[in-house]
Amino acid sequence: MDYRLKQGESVPEGTRRMAAEQLDRALEYLGCQDGERDKHVHEARKATKRLRALVRLVRRDLGDEVYALENQCYRAAGQRLSGLRDATVLVETLDRLVESLGEDVPKSRFARVRVWLVERRDRVYSQVDSSNRAVQEAIAALAQARERLEHWNLQRRGWGAIRAGVQRIYARGRRDFAAAYALPSDEAFHDWRKQVKYLWYHAQILENIWPSVMRAQAAELDQLGELLGWDHDLAVLRTTVLTEFPRAGTTATLRTLERRIDEVRSQMQGRARLLAERIYLERSREFTRRLGGYWRVWQAEQSAGQELDSAHRPRTARMLKE
Repeated sequence: MDYRLKQGESVPEGTRRMAAEQLDRALEYLGCQDGERDKHVHEARKATKRLRALVRLVRRDLGDEVYALENQCYRAAGQRLSGLRDATVLVETLDRLVESLGEDVPKSRFARVRVWLVERRDRVYSQVDSSNRAVQEAIAALAQARERLEHWNLQRRGWGAIRAGVQRIYARGRRDFAAAYALPSDEAFHDWRKQVKYLWYHAQILENIWPSVMRAQAAELDQLGELLGWDHDLAVLRTTVLTEFPRAGTTATLRTLERRIDEVRSQMQGRARLLAERIYLERSREFTRRLGGYWRVWQAEQSAGQELDSAHRPRTARMLKE
């Protein structure tokens, strides 16, 4: 499975191929019956997120009506599955928090909270009828989306098909980055994180326009997405425990947990800010113009019937700057 535009492949061809592969992947995982339901749900949700990034990339060519239909389909499918996955993530998040604190806090300090989170997760998965219904509804919706692919009327074959999508996501991420630190809130950081993930997926799709550069960019976006994802998981853990966990005899424990979560989140947000300052250094038009330049060189390479090797790429970088 190749989540990249390939050499010699037009944008319409590549878009349909990648969409088909991700839909098939999601349907395959959701149809598995080997007992690893959490893993299967997680992989299916990742596929729906890649699909949402893909339609955003070609949104202008798809048209507003088709884009809205497909985006809502993938979004709804992911939401149907979110309850199954999120209950497990809370347990994993607490374990990761305790591990990160090291000897600072005894592992037994939050043992009662962990037992409660595990029981909460088990209750979600024990609701077999509800869980199966969510999976079956997601399968039905994604199967219909698979059939609609052949009707996507994608016309633009080159950079013009994706330029607007690239610029829109970068600009939105840059704006949400500024907003998250101007008026910090769980929602603001979560909204920004979604744009970071979309741009990460776009960097993967466009890897072949300049592999060494785009892989490095994708790696930085992946790191930023991980920091913001960890921050979001901690925020959800904090809210869930403080609003749902039985408080009798646990006030001190909850206060300690809340304080530790806030400390780690502050560290994560500080690291994310420094990384984002580099990623979002350019204005959106400058960013898009730069990638458009890489695209034109990539197309010229293909027309010449050759691909520049890694030894020549530093020289190409200097030529582009000059």
